[in-house]
Amino acid sequence: MAMKGQINLMKAVRINQWGHPAQLEDIPLPTPNSDEVLVRIQAASINPVDSAIAAGYLQSVLTVPMTLGTDFAGDVVTIGADVKHVKPGDAVYGMLLGRGAFAEFAIAKANEIAQKPRLLDYVQAAAVPLAALTAWQTLFDLAQLQGGERLLVHGAGGGVGSFAIQLAKENGAYVIGSDIPDKAAFLQELGVDQVINAQEQQFEDVVRDVDVVLHLVMGGNLELAYTVLKPGGRFVTTVGQPSQEEAERRGIRASGALTQPTVDHLTTVAERIDAGKLKVFVNRTFPLDEAQAALEYRQTGTTHGKVVLVVN
Repeated sequence: MAMKGQINLMKAVRINQWGHPAQLEDIPLPTPNSDEVLVRIQAASINPVDSAIAAGYLQSVLTVPMTLGTDFAGDVVTIGADVKHVKPGDAVYGMLLGRGAFAEFAIAKANEIAQKPRLLDYVQAAAVPLAALTAWQTLFDLAQLQGGERLLVHGAGGGVGSFAIQLAKENGAYVIGSDIPDKAAFLQELGVDQVINAQEQQFEDVVRDVDVVLHLVMGGNLELAYTVLKPGGRFVTTVGQPSQEEAERRGIRASGALTQPTVDHLTTVAERIDAGKLKVFVNRTFPLDEAQAALEYRQTGTTHGKVVLVVN
């Protein structure tokens, strides 16, 4: 930060031109509005959406320059007048919608932030929000998964998938996980009842009578999963909008997911972590000034666990 008498500055990882590497720059320190919180970021994790933005895939809907980053953990510095559930000095975590977390400080809306899990350090806590909230909202809000039902997860070894498996097993579901063979042991560790080798097996040949399909991977024919669902089954995907016409023809329900942060969901996830019901997996950490290397590492990795930037 700048010396007294100068404009307060902070370090942030920025994209200035599409197709160019992310760079660490000095930008002005933000000030929270009445419904916002200023957070000193301690750690921030990389999600697929962050990698996609950095690679330029979302330039049709986003503008540069911009600060990257969604998930964070850190400490509250100041709060707006309308914020009541956190206070300065609190250790918090959350996910930002459009106000980058790859920085020394960030502004969070009140609904985007909650007390971090007590049992986790900042690095572990930063690995949680988007993936865990997506798993919770897709399984319980959209698919309305019930105990005893059969769940198929495509991309089961990823960040969302690993939380979805744990939540579904806790809820009494029978879980079938599909992913690359390198992640088979990890899926078994999470308690998956049946593992599908996505490189060698066609899921439609080995699975039938599923109540819920959770599709978390890019590519492929989304509607192919409809063929393994029971009448009245539910299909939820995080990577597009499935065909409603075909779903109605087959007597199933299909939804596209768009994760939204809420204090209640962040708090519920933190409580489950502190109760020992959810495990968090971190693959590797990088310092903030190596954010571009971290983005590239995440794109090439086949192992499980989140990549996290250590900020302070």
